[in-house]
Amino acid sequence: MAEIIFGIDHGNGNMKGETSSFPCGIVRYTAQPGRFMNEDILEYEGAYYTLSETKMPFKADKTVDDDYFILTLFTLVQEARKKNINLTGKDVVLGVGLPPADFGQQAVGFKQYFINHSRHGINFRMNDKPVSFYLKDVFVSPQNFAAVMCFKASLLKKYRTVNCIDIGDGTVDLLVIRNGKPDLSVRVSERSGMAVLRSEISNRIQQNYGIHLDSSDVEQVLMGEETILEEEIIKEIYRMADDWVHMIINKLHAHVTDFRTNPAIFLGGGSLLLKKQIEQSPEFKYIEFIDDVKANAIGYEKLASARIRRG
Repeated sequence: MAEIIFGIDHGNGNMKGETSSFPCGIVRYTAQPGRFMNEDILEYEGAYYTLSETKMPFKADKTVDDDYFILTLFTLVQEARKKNINLTGKDVVLGVGLPPADFGQQAVGFKQYFINHSRHGINFRMNDKPVSFYLKDVFVSPQNFAAVMCFKASLLKKYRTVNCIDIGDGTVDLLVIRNGKPDLSVRVSERSGMAVLRSEISNRIQQNYGIHLDSSDVEQVLMGEETILEEEIIKEIYRMADDWVHMIINKLHAHVTDFRTNPAIFLGGGSLLLKKQIEQSPEFKYIEFIDDVKANAIGYEKLASARIRRG
């Protein structure tokens, strides 16, 4: 039986597949809840789960509980729907990844996390319909590298060194690629992602203007979308974003002395929100962006496919 390969990016803020993306938030029930607005209800080992827009707290180790496994099942179902695939009875291969700073220590455990949940196959119910499949293998790749290999391979062939900066919800990750391969001596994961910036902006605006901004309000301003906020508040948000980008680059300078000597590739949802600030920064000479927030998931899937072909 030919295996079906799925690439999944287990982010701190959002789960991503090749075609799907949703917040990393779930609600657990001990009894079956009522279904609302066609939401998905997943039943696994006697518990029921629905997705939530409220994101889980940051987890440095995603294997400490079942949360990311449950989120993986939701992602697989969404991907299968969009690709018109019936999962039941199939052999499934997962392509997943970890931040460069965690890859060396956590890669084996992350693979084992999924294997342990599937020793007797994976069986659950989605909206009262049974789903069962076999997990044939799990391939773990360094985050960023998978996306860059998929979307910016020509840049890696052209330049000896390329700096990759992934601004996510929970972390900012730096990976240096030399001669087409990850330099694993430079593995950086700063826990200063967009969740931190949004929180700081919200607190500052609350203190200075008495206005409460949620995450969507902050992102609306950073994306340059229409808003009824006063110009003074908008300028304050932009100023804080400028300061935050400057702070992050200063932290990364401990690992890359000067970003003006080699190309920089930015990826992750935070990079798109802060694109204006990054482009205006004097710290970089050559910048390219990967605009697809699902880039890592797509890369994981392609790398897993390549490894299977190589045998």
